[in-house]
Amino acid sequence: MSYTIESARNIFSSTQVADAVPATTAMFAELNIDDQLAFLWYAYAELGRTITPAAPGKANLQLMEGIFNDIKQMSHEQQTQLMRDLASNADTPISRSYAYFGVNAKLGFWWQLGEWMKQGIVAPMPAGYQMSPQVKTVLEAVQRIDQSQQITVLRNTVVNMGFDPSLADNKQGEVINFKFPRASLSPQFTIEGVTEPTVLKYIEAMNADNFEAAVALFADSGALQPPFQKPIVGREAITSYLRDEGQGLVMKPSKGVSETIEDGYTQHKITGTVETPWFGGNVGMNIAWRFLLDPQGQIYFVAIDLLASPKELLNLTRK
Repeated sequence: MSYTIESARNIFSSTQVADAVPATTAMFAELNIDDQLAFLWYAYAELGRTITPAAPGKANLQLMEGIFNDIKQMSHEQQTQLMRDLASNADTPISRSYAYFGVNAKLGFWWQLGEWMKQGIVAPMPAGYQMSPQVKTVLEAVQRIDQSQQITVLRNTVVNMGFDPSLADNKQGEVINFKFPRASLSPQFTIEGVTEPTVLKYIEAMNADNFEAAVALFADSGALQPPFQKPIVGREAITSYLRDEGQGLVMKPSKGVSETIEDGYTQHKITGTVETPWFGGNVGMNIAWRFLLDPQGQIYFVAIDLLASPKELLNLTRK
């Protein structure tokens, strides 16, 4: 059998993913701009009682020092308009800069705005604001899902804000991201049920932020499928994605299953948790990795799935 990326996506098809995440993200996208900003305010305030993001270090915030100084000099009306511009993808200098922030930097940006809103440095929610039924519906939807899914929704709400100039003038800028200190990780680890060296090397490289080493394990036309996204094909595209999205992740695979299939291909499913630098050990996302390796032992395809529930960590069936 000759595999394609499309057919590879069907390996271990019984894996139950957290469909509530894209559904809730879509609900957020339907809110008007002011309601989106209200949701972010309430989400940080309410969810912060149970899942508290880590404060970015001073060195990280220095990456945005110029922008933050400009924001502090603005009137409250200008600050509110700034946030509206970001949420509506308006073409402004700060929206353009924001588009080049990596995921961690975008979360750090809104974390800082939220802290300043509490202190009155940045325009708070308008006095007398009444939560709309639409905002209440989205907040209730977020509160119903587990913590690992909540942090993914929060990430999704801010990642596509700002104005991406590369879409307008076909130029790609350098992504600005935070560097979080790495915890001491043992270079040797085992995954119950899986001994495939390529899989182990991939996890080890990712845990060291060594994205070049991770991508070198892929076939030339290999693909990586992030949660709720289409496959990213080719080493160059995968490298760009991992540099933006993979910084500081701590992968903790637990157990898995391996199987030889047609024409020398092998498939492997591993389940475990992933800690993000923004939440550390407070919240581990329940994850499955579904690998398809070619006859040369290279990664032809790997899907990363956010699982529907903790019990899915035990679901290692081959169907």
